[in-house]
Amino acid sequence: MSKWGKKSVYIILCLVTMAVFAGCGKEKTEEEKLQEQVQQAFKDAGIQLDNSSQSDEKPTVESELAEINNFVTRDIWNDGLVNIGHFAHSGTSATGETIDMEFMIQQLGKAMEKKAEYDKYIQEIDSKYDEVKQLWTKVSGEIDTLYKKLQDNPPKPNDADYEFDTGLYQQYKDAFSEEIETLNQK
Repeated sequence: MSKWGKKSVYIILCLVTMAVFAGCGKEKTEEEKLQEQVQQAFKDAGIQLDNSSQSDEKPTVESELAEINNFVTRDIWNDGLVNIGHFAHSGTSATGETIDMEFMIQQLGKAMEKKAEYDKYIQEIDSKYDEVKQLWTKVSGEIDTLYKKLQDNPPKPNDADYEFDTGLYQQYKDAFSEEIETLNQK
């Protein structure tokens, strides 16, 4: 074989080897493929994942308001207020489970501390969000009213005379949630 023939074979072998290694390096593992599929499913569902690259970004007013909306739904309503009337009438939570009312009121107290932070935050946002501020004033005031009633007169199980009307809270929270949803769609 001539000198140029050997060099050509070596060059071709090197190129083939590099192509094989490059192809292997670009192929994704099954775990990476699954992770991408899960991330895409969350994205398609409108759920934002907490990525470390995004944690350096300052949250927007809209994202903070969405978190506050989640708080009034999850921490105040789902984990607290919705169960009070059920407990008084049936002795159980809204889903029929046993609950410790004293502990629930204590947990709501912790949520009230967080609510105070949200009260301050909403007061300080731009006048562009005046509708949100107005609605929050109603939601926050009704939370205060209901929490005070719980502190002053906690329900007893199976007390048919105990009244805990959450109608205004639901009305105000629904309007607040709709406003936040509208802001986040813009």
